[in-house]
Amino acid sequence: MAYFIPVRKNMRDNYHGVSRLHDDIDRLFGGTMFPGSYRAAWPERVTPEADFMPPVDVTSNETAYTMHIELPGVAPEDVNIRVAENVLTVSGEKKAQYEETGKLHVQERTYGSFARSMNLPEDADPESIRAFAKDGVLMVEIPRRKPEAARTRTIEVQRG
Repeated sequence: MAYFIPVRKNMRDNYHGVSRLHDDIDRLFGGTMFPGSYRAAWPERVTPEADFMPPVDVTSNETAYTMHIELPGVAPEDVNIRVAENVLTVSGEKKAQYEETGKLHVQERTYGSFARSMNLPEDADPESIRAFAKDGVLMVEIPRRKPEAARTRTIEVQRG
């Protein structure tokens, strides 16, 4: 079974304390505290320059892996997707949708830069990745390479 392995870098000290605690507990129990949980294979990760981390779902079938990333209010032109050294990175910026003309009384929505990076599985085809944005969800389709047919060859035994 192929897994995406998130790339870990330094996480902000004040970012997602509960998620870090959950990761620590998973590491303590060898990643098996919650069997079947994505968390053992997909620990959260954010780049040091990111302000927030959008939620991601990953599914797969025989032909492709599919990532669904919640990005409400983010225009497709504000999203960057790149692959370097077998690491897929989705990053960008969610811009405030109001003018700062008066006092801000309540702010529950998150704005700023975001980033998610994950190592691609061995059978992923990075040259054929496609992305679509619809209704505030970015869908990244990562096709799988077809397995190579096993090669057979006969080796002649020679007299020594």
